[in-house]
Amino acid sequence: MSSNDVEVKEKILPIVKSLLKDNVEDYTIEIAKASKLGDNWLGLMYNITITNSRKKGIPKLNLIIKLAPHQGPYRNVFPIRVIYDREIFVYDNISPEFLNFQREKEVAHIFQPFTKHYITTMQNCGESLVMDNMKVKGFVTGNHSVEVDYPHALLVMKEMGKFHAMSYAIRDQKPETFKYFEKNCRETFFNSSLFEPVLKIIQTLGKKVLESFDPISENLYLERLKNSLTKVASTFSDLLLVEKFGQYAVINHGDAQMRNFLFKYGNSEEPSVPTDLCLIDWQLARIASPVFDILWFIFICTGQELRNRHYKYLLHEYYGSLSTLLRQLGSDPEKLLPFDVLMSDLKQFAPFGLYGAIWIAALNMTESTDIPDLYNSTSEDMIIEQLSVAPNEAYMKKIREVVFDFVKYEYNF
Repeated sequence: MSSNDVEVKEKILPIVKSLLKDNVEDYTIEIAKASKLGDNWLGLMYNITITNSRKKGIPKLNLIIKLAPHQGPYRNVFPIRVIYDREIFVYDNISPEFLNFQREKEVAHIFQPFTKHYITTMQNCGESLVMDNMKVKGFVTGNHSVEVDYPHALLVMKEMGKFHAMSYAIRDQKPETFKYFEKNCRETFFNSSLFEPVLKIIQTLGKKVLESFDPISENLYLERLKNSLTKVASTFSDLLLVEKFGQYAVINHGDAQMRNFLFKYGNSEEPSVPTDLCLIDWQLARIASPVFDILWFIFICTGQELRNRHYKYLLHEYYGSLSTLLRQLGSDPEKLLPFDVLMSDLKQFAPFGLYGAIWIAALNMTESTDIPDLYNSTSEDMIIEQLSVAPNEAYMKKIREVVFDFVKYEYNF
């Protein structure tokens, strides 16, 4: 066991013991790493197994703890304190309200995309969340290193429609509750003073993609992307302006990509087709147009071939799922989010999807052997440099195809 592991376990044990409260000596606590390097960029994940060693027949408690990185250079690049505060707000306030509201409305099939959480701590440089270990319940983390297939994309879009429907129904029927959520879920990550490093990463990667375009035969795409890269800062700063989203703003997951989705496979006749979805990592949750989640997922996680065949259908499936739950909750989808508004917002806010793909796809497509240990980097400049590497030709191809599709869809960027 490394000295680093010993240090981490010394942090975890007091948190777990506070959860057990009395008779701590009755329990054995096992702690093991829950993720490998590159699986989670904003937290250290550990499995916790709690067993009552004195009383037989009491089931084990299987938990996950997420610990915030404590290293100074890393916290100077990313607003760790802010994003942990946001995730805790989601679990303490939004998750229970979504559940209670559906019960009040006697919804037959409760939509519950959240894992149960037990305890949170906000000690400086020791922020943490303790949650159910959903993998013990049969859930599997989505594969972020490959482009998503159609069955997984379909389930994500349907569940995302339900998730956004909850916001619209609460805005419609419990406006004061929604205002409270809105007040506490304004954009922070992409508009913090610490966003400058991420801005540099996106612009550096974008310039590398620019170099892949032929200046003659692909001049249209080259010039569009070149011009777009001058607007990265203003695009993200616009997230502060909630009024731009008007009456159509909802709570966004904020980082809707495969590494933050847990899938369950419950159909033995189609074992590769997911039947249930759990959303995790709510650190970037924000108030914005629902298309921000859609753009983030579609252009980070899908490939051009899937978009050519299914993109329009996926949008209709998203809207159908949103509409169905809204009607069950007693609200009118055509009033709260007309389909033409959804399509218009996709065009207007499209650059967010492009910049997200440029940045996040580079992380997702890096070979496991090439993933740097960012937590223990010695300087902020080193972290920025390590995150500004275009990993391979497949990455270049992916981003080029996003640019091609943006032009084809007549999206603004």
